Amino acid sequence: MFVVSCYGQNIEQLSALKNDVLMEYTAHYDVYRKGDKHGKALRRLSSDDNSLYTLTFKTDASIYFYSINTEESSQFLYENNQIKPMKYLGKDERTLRKTKHKTIEFDYAKGVVLGREKEKEWSLPLEDNTFDPLLVIEKMRCDIQNKIQGSKYFVYDKSSVKTYLFEYSGRETIKTPMGDIDTLKVSRVRENSSRKTHFWLSVEHNYIPFRVKQENDGEEVATLELTKLLIPAMKHNS
Repeated sequence: MFVVSCYGQNIEQLSALKNDVLMEYTAHYDVYRKGDKHGKALRRLSSDDNSLYTLTFKTDASIYFYSINTEESSQFLYENNQIKPMKYLGKDERTLRKTKHKTIEFDYAKGVVLGREKEKEWSLPLEDNTFDPLLVIEKMRCDIQNKIQGSKYFVYDKSSVKTYLFEYSGRETIKTPMGDIDTLKVSRVRENSSRKTHFWLSVEHNYIPFRVKQENDGEEVATLELTKLLIPAMKHNS
């Protein structure tokens, strides 16, 4: 396997995927707030030869003497166009705060989901089509590729099953280092909260997020702007 940049790559090659294969990618972002750059972020989807995928998301940002470093990973199986979550790990490090760790494991043999956060352990029944906080965005991407615009997803988080709601705003062209990109804008909205997260998903790149913006009370919290996208060559069985 070798890695190539999406710059100038034939878009048809990116879409020519089998039903049992997800397109791997590595997306690099700059992190902005009010027009000023404050760090970097990375989102990566990789796989082994046994249909096991790992989705990783990292951020490293700072404003003056305050720094935020987060890392999440989600392992899952992808078979017959279905995502099967296996394990989630999360870490959140911030200046003058104790590092937070989070674990969610899906035990299919026992039919339970086991979690641990802030030294607190919890257990819930394992339910179909219920994901972890990171994997839910990948599930949304897969649904859109399959011509489904899901507005409601279920997520195991903080010892309960939460409902993630999404709104679709249609197509929008945005300017990026890769030129003008045709995107589908999708927003995660929260009941009884002014917090929103907007995703601009590239139509030509299998709906990979090219821009992500967090808002609270209509004010920008942070914006991620894609600077580089790497696509591995497709793996072939020998």
